[in-house]
Amino acid sequence: MKRYGPLIAVTDALAVGDPGRHHLRLTPDAVLLREGMENRGILTWDAVERIEIAVPTTRFRLPGLVSTLLLGALAALMLSDPGVDPDDGQVEVIVDGEAIEMPLSRHHVGGYWSPTVVGAHRLLQHLIDNPQQRRLLAHPEALIDLAARLARG
Repeated sequence: MKRYGPLIAVTDALAVGDPGRHHLRLTPDAVLLREGMENRGILTWDAVERIEIAVPTTRFRLPGLVSTLLLGALAALMLSDPGVDPDDGQVEVIVDGEAIEMPLSRHHVGGYWSPTVVGAHRLLQHLIDNPQQRRLLAHPEALIDLAARLARG
């Protein structure tokens, strides 16, 4: 699975957040509000005006790697799972002028590298503003590469 900050490629869709917990699943046809495998709502793209991700960020480039290494070392010292889970962030979806808010589960403890969140926001707005581009959601790996380029631009 290819990942860039809060974005992760899943089968025929792009997930925003941890696909095993609270997340958005973006398909060419709709935005799905999900809790793990369960749908909590389906939004048509034509009604979506904006998607705003609120997650902790950091200026450190590799926060996921470092948090994984530190938690692994802590688990080895304790000889058990330290029970540290990432806190949820939040996502707000503006649909026909109304805000829908829901938790957004993160992939790792600690913040996301700031440019990855900027790139995710730019990609999401690009998909909202350019309906013809949504067909690319069937090939999410390419969109993750686009989000990385948008973060730099």
